Amino acid sequence: MNGLDINRFAATVERKRLNCHRIVVMHRGRKAAEYGRTPEGPREMFSVSKSFVSVAVGMAAETGKLSTESLFADFFRDIIPEPGERLASLTMGHLLSMTRGHAEFSRPATVAEALSQPLAWQPGTRFTYDNGSTFLASAMFIGTTVLDFLCRHLFAPMGIAAPQWPQSGDGHTVGATGLVLSTNEMALFGQLLLDGGTWLGQRLVPRDWIDHATRPHVATGMTEPHCDLGYGLCFWPCRNGAFRADGKNGQFLVVLPRQKAVVAINSDEPRHLEVLQAIWDEVLPLL
Repeated sequence: MNGLDINRFAATVERKRLNCHRIVVMHRGRKAAEYGRTPEGPREMFSVSKSFVSVAVGMAAETGKLSTESLFADFFRDIIPEPGERLASLTMGHLLSMTRGHAEFSRPATVAEALSQPLAWQPGTRFTYDNGSTFLASAMFIGTTVLDFLCRHLFAPMGIAAPQWPQSGDGHTVGATGLVLSTNEMALFGQLLLDGGTWLGQRLVPRDWIDHATRPHVATGMTEPHCDLGYGLCFWPCRNGAFRADGKNGQFLVVLPRQKAVVAINSDEPRHLEVLQAIWDEVLPLL
């Protein structure tokens, strides 16, 4: 479509037997290519969901209701009336940057369960990738949920029907995973980010927040070439001046500002980093 020939990407996927369902490439504001092995339709985005929580926080910050400095304990005095020193210093920024101070990955079902995981280190000092941190960030939307907030202020203005996104047992959007979108809808979200948060002339997301959230905030200590440039606020900085949202088994939303392009991929592939590498090898040279 529109001149971008991604046959080499498709051939690489087929040759390596990568289970990539669909790729959508946006270039200079228009869909430039699409390849699919299965029909288009809603699929779980896994940890791409985390980036939507980050954007929701940035939007809420415009109203003064939340910021990266918001203290978690202030929102849950009913269950943590006397937080310890580490929990008392825990901020939204720590949660979004995966520097909560926890020692290992967790999937808490409720806020209370998440709080039962001890903070081994002072918040802000160590990176540990985790679902629990993003869930706690989502839970800080008091009086609404992240899903309801985004349906009103992001999805509806973009013409995206209210998506599925599970709730926790205590009534919060799960946040860290579970959001269901089509590959084309994911690409539209990427275009919004590429355009600095503006959609059809309407400001939806603060540009400053996008710039802030997508730059490195903490070293990951990881040596894999796609994960070694640090971590943002629920976004992964990439080479070539790009950044990405990244989900289990090859859900990728790669935003390339220098090339004015967005690449959205939906996969079910355990070798997910090979799918990402195929973007750099076969799609980037076309842009």
